[in-house]
Amino acid sequence: MKLINFHTHNYQCKTNSICIESVDYNAHFNPNGNSFYTLGIHPWSSDNANAIQSLNLLKEHLNHPNVIGIGEIGLDRLKGASLDKQIELLIKQLDIAVEANLPVVLHCVRCWSEIISIFKKPKYKNLTKAIHGFRSKPEIAKELINENFYLSFGTSLIDATPELAEALTITPPDKRFFETDDKNIPIYEVYDAAADFLDTTFEQLVSETNSNLKSFFKETLKLQLLPI
Repeated sequence: MKLINFHTHNYQCKTNSICIESVDYNAHFNPNGNSFYTLGIHPWSSDNANAIQSLNLLKEHLNHPNVIGIGEIGLDRLKGASLDKQIELLIKQLDIAVEANLPVVLHCVRCWSEIISIFKKPKYKNLTKAIHGFRSKPEIAKELINENFYLSFGTSLIDATPELAEALTITPPDKRFFETDDKNIPIYEVYDAAADFLDTTFEQLVSETNSNLKSFFKETLKLQLLPI
């Protein structure tokens, strides 16, 4: 089985790995035929004057056969445009996800109540969604899990706080992913750290994550491209 790197900005996958590379709308999107992508307007780019106008370009890019989701998108209370503008941009991208029948990968910094409230709306409640780089409290993890979010854990697991370790352990096996985000750290180190905290084997985590990727992209017609 291949190692899944659920979310990365550094596409340096080995032959035994599958990386899902996140590309911001204003980056030069030059897809590789052997790579897989999520595309979205990052909340940090929400203060760009052309952010809203770029939604049409985003829609066009979604037609590429190796684009398998929308992300990272979301909310950030510390960076980007006003929260109201970020919410407007997020909603527009969620509407695109609903129309395109694609899952979403979410960035969230100190906006948990807003994110959860948005996804409680009937229109978005059934969207397949994951929080990438989860580093918050176990209580937040529980609330997200109850709302059917997947949680992706990153390199912070290598030197995890007790709270983060607890958040990992309470996340059901069928709702977990692992990632490197923008760090130049091998993905297997994240799996190793997670296996220690979960008192399980590296192989078991790899097997579970492969199954989860199939579930996450179950509505994506391009799933057949994933060599799992």
